[in-house]
Amino acid sequence: MSKDKLHLLSNESYKALFDDLYPSLCLFANRYLKDLDTSKDVVQDVFIKTWERKVSHPNYNAIKSFLYTSVKNKSLDYLRSKYHKNTIITPDTDFYKIQTKEHFLSEMVIVDVYANLESAMKSLPNKCEQILRFSLNEYTNNEIAEELSITINTVKTQKRIAYKKLRNALSHLNSFFTFF
Repeated sequence: MSKDKLHLLSNESYKALFDDLYPSLCLFANRYLKDLDTSKDVVQDVFIKTWERKVSHPNYNAIKSFLYTSVKNKSLDYLRSKYHKNTIITPDTDFYKIQTKEHFLSEMVIVDVYANLESAMKSLPNKCEQILRFSLNEYTNNEIAEELSITINTVKTQKRIAYKKLRNALSHLNSFFTFF
């Protein structure tokens, strides 16, 4: 692709990109690092370096892919670092496996699906979201009804509404998974 078709991010676009991808990239880094604070540092470093270098991109998917790849590489660098090897014992980490393209793509899909689910859940009516979150935390219908001082039938109805809305909101993921 020629340089004239590449775009530099404006301040506003960069902030929007950061707001959109930061949570998912932190979760993604955490899949490698198993330490949320370190994951946040890694993602912030990647965003800072991307901004400082004025990285150009042809479109949203390209910059998203670039950021995921950068976070993966920075996470692997951290895991290989002398500091990490000397201070944190990770006997269960299979360094060969986590460096593979398959692992990278798998983790990226997991985090992306989680981000889509979280976004869809936040778009639900408040009561539906609240009941669904209880349900996902393995509360029974009776426990949810008691916790929220509502009837069991209300819990069932709200869950049915939530699942229907989630199916619609997440229908674009059907090529990967079948939900509910």
